[in-house]
Order: sequence, then structure tokens, then C-alpha cells
Amino acid sequence: MRNTSAAVILLAAISLACGQGDQPGAADQGLVEVARSSGVLEIDGTPHPYLLEGEGTPCVVAALGPLYRPLFSSELKQHIQFIYVDFKNTWGAEGEVDLSGVTMQTLLDEIDQVRSGLGYERICVLGHSAPGMMPLAYALAYPDHISHAISIATVPFWNASFGQIQEEFWESDASEERKAAQQRNRELLPDTAIASLTSRDAFVMAYVRNGPIYWHDPGQDSYWLFAGRHFSLNAINHFFSVVLEDYDLRPRLADIEAPVFLAQGRYDYATPYHLWDDVRDSIPALSYHLFESSGHFPMLEEQELFDALLIEWLANH
Repeated sequence: MRNTSAAVILLAAISLACGQGDQPGAADQGLVEVARSSGVLEIDGTPHPYLLEGEGTPCVVAALGPLYRPLFSSELKQHIQFIYVDFKNTWGAEGEVDLSGVTMQTLLDEIDQVRSGLGYERICVLGHSAPGMMPLAYALAYPDHISHAISIATVPFWNASFGQIQEEFWESDASEERKAAQQRNRELLPDTAIASLTSRDAFVMAYVRNGPIYWHDPGQDSYWLFAGRHFSLNAINHFFSVVLEDYDLRPRLADIEAPVFLAQGRYDYATPYHLWDDVRDSIPALSYHLFESSGHFPMLEEQELFDALLIEWLANH
């Protein structure tokens, strides 16, 4: 971090902006005994450390998998065995890594190599946000190896105009209260202050500043999602600018044979729910849920309802 004092100011400022909001849904972690084991898979000469957490349907968490451990409840972990892997040691890398050969297909291939390396005939795949497209893409690429696809707060396509789509939804749908909260955050965390941080910390604090875009409660503080956790901004940038460049699932949604659980938040201004309105019915075995009191994190913001719906869906599929 190039400017420690600036970071302290930023953290103090965001606390003022967000108040004392609780971490939604995170408090139940550790209340129930959760089975855990770990190991290392060697894939194409690269060691892949992995963590298995929970028991039940084996489910690989796509993309930034290791960051998601605290985002799913202990209750869910009585029904799902979450598999967290840092693919090719890139998503959690501290420094620059060579991502030149990373494509959507190579990421899907790695998911399948994790499946076979752990000895599973079929797996569930779960993804959140833009990586929420990966379970659907895996279902298309490996239809014989997927048991369930769980996509949370995602979109059916991505392209260079997506920022405009987000902005238009924000301008037309967000309340004046929400917009005012966003403006207060921008005043407390101006671009000049964020620019003094490292690229990774700047990304984190910009995300925290944009709380009204991501949460049903516009005062929610999301810094806890990132504090003490490693991720590669290089990998994130490559995913959005290269892997998802003009990526569009819509023409192939009807070809998905696996059961799909799609969860969207009504007040998610990052992945607008309405983008699914005209295309979701083309997925043959879809269970769609619009969480009316959620933004980008329905598994936290409406945890009990999310858990109940997902557990029931798994039992029926």
C-alpha cells in the first residue's frame, strides 16, 4: 500500500457512510459442525490446492472460489460439499501472473479436471456475479458431467456496452435515497483518495464505496468481504476484458439440460435482474427466484429464504 494514512482515512470515511451495518447472514458461521478436508491436485503440472467444506452434493465454486467460504451458511453446508479451488494459482496470486492462455474454455476444462481429480462422475457448479455464467457454460460444455448449475446474481451476456446498461438501470430504477447515499459515499471517498492506493486496494475501496449499487440496504458496509483475503486484480481484469469479451449465452440457453437454480436480487444494480426477463424461460429445467429484499448477495441478504429454496430444489433434483 503506497499511502497508509490515506487508507486509514478511507476506512474511517466508509464507516461514517455505512454506519454500523451488520454483516448480513455471516453470523451463523461456526454454529454448526461443518466437515472439512483439503489437499492438492496436480493438473497439467500445476498444483491446485483445494478445500472441501460441507457434505452432500459436491459443488465446485467457480472463479474466485476461495473468497466465498464465509458467504454460504453452515446450514447449506449440511447439504452441499463446497469445493474451493484457486485455478492455476491465478485468482489468489499476489503478483502478476501469465494469463495469456486463459479463456472460458480453459476455465471450464479446469473445473472438469478438478471433478475427475476428486473422483466424481458428476458435479454441481456454482458461480456468483459475472462468474455466475460459468455454471451455465459448464453445463453446455460438459453436459454428462454436471448434476446441477447454481447461478447467483449474474447475467446472460457481457459486452463493452454493459456499463451503459447498468447505468441506465440505476438512473431509471434507483430511489432518490439510494442515489443520495451513493453521492455521500463518493464525497467521503473521492477518486483522488482512491487513486493513492495500490490497484488492488483501489478496487476494494471502490467496491465498498459502491455499496448502494450492490446491497438492498444502501448503508451496508462490504469491506469485511475483502479484509484479509487474497485475490488477483490481474485475473479479474483478464476475466472481464478477455474471457467475457462479447460473451453471450442467450443463443444456447435452450440447450442446457441440467437443472438450473437462478437467483437474482431485485435491488442489484450490478447485474440487473430484468436482463433475464425475455430469455430465462428458454432454459428447460430452470428454477428462477427474484429476491425482493436483496441486491447482489441474496445468499446473505435473505439467507434463510435462499437456503430453504436451494435445499428444497436440491432435494427435488
